[in-house]
Amino acid sequence: MNTTEKREHTVIALGFFDGVHRGHQAVIGQAVELAARRSLLPCAFTFDTAHSAPSSKGELHALTTVEQRERELMRLGIAQVFCPAFESFRDLSGEAFVREMLYQRFGARALCCGRDFRFGKYAGCGVDDLERLCVGLGIELCITPEVMDGGEPVSSTRIRAALAQGEMDTVNRLLGRRYGFELEVVHGRRLGRQMQYPTINQLLPEGCALPRFGVYAAFAEIDGRAYPAVTNVGVKPTVKSDNRPVAETHIPDLAADLYGRVVPVTLVRFLRPEARFSSIEELRENIRRDTEHALETCKLYALQ
Repeated sequence: MNTTEKREHTVIALGFFDGVHRGHQAVIGQAVELAARRSLLPCAFTFDTAHSAPSSKGELHALTTVEQRERELMRLGIAQVFCPAFESFRDLSGEAFVREMLYQRFGARALCCGRDFRFGKYAGCGVDDLERLCVGLGIELCITPEVMDGGEPVSSTRIRAALAQGEMDTVNRLLGRRYGFELEVVHGRRLGRQMQYPTINQLLPEGCALPRFGVYAAFAEIDGRAYPAVTNVGVKPTVKSDNRPVAETHIPDLAADLYGRVVPVTLVRFLRPEARFSSIEELRENIRRDTEHALETCKLYALQ
């Protein structure tokens, strides 16, 4: 993350941006458009909660890692992401946050945020305070309206709830893209290979929101091509494991050594809950059925 001082004049989109969902995308889009119009650098301000988090976030289970968040923001047109640790600025007053951090350190000449944006010590300031402070510094302020879906605002909370239920159509609609992860492929126990169903194994990040455990129709992207796949998310109930959640993805149309590579995997449909089987033979037969079901399902999503 780039948290170095920035002297070039900027437009900064403000927010935690967990998930970089459609509501966040509206704020980012406004910042990118404003930057182009005023010949400013489009930037985003977020923060790292690895060691501490705002009380409003509670026991935060993020939808995206810090790295994923940065990639998505830059994919949307952000040129630079400012991501200091939350504890490095949490005690700043609202005025000091705007004047010293945004205006002086990061060169803000315009800001974009949602109506619910809070800042300053104990999140004591809101957009009315931000407007007053911006007027005093000559900063242009744009408040982005909420993005609604089904009569309710799009929010990370709604997405986490749908993800926990395996409701991938809802998750992906609210995100504005397919939910997934980009993680390194690690060595497993090679049980799938012994059953003629080799998988890539990816350890899910600790502290992040988890999909409902079970089997999904999925796509794995290798060298720019999306391959239909079947992914099991869980803790390997039939095989002894250390109980750390893992995603195991079988890619029928690919035979390649992917160990050590970072492979994007997206989940498109929940197929069945995680289950324990009485034997390896029963497990093998279920993998076969899951693979057939997943490949048929992927055909429905291939052109979306």
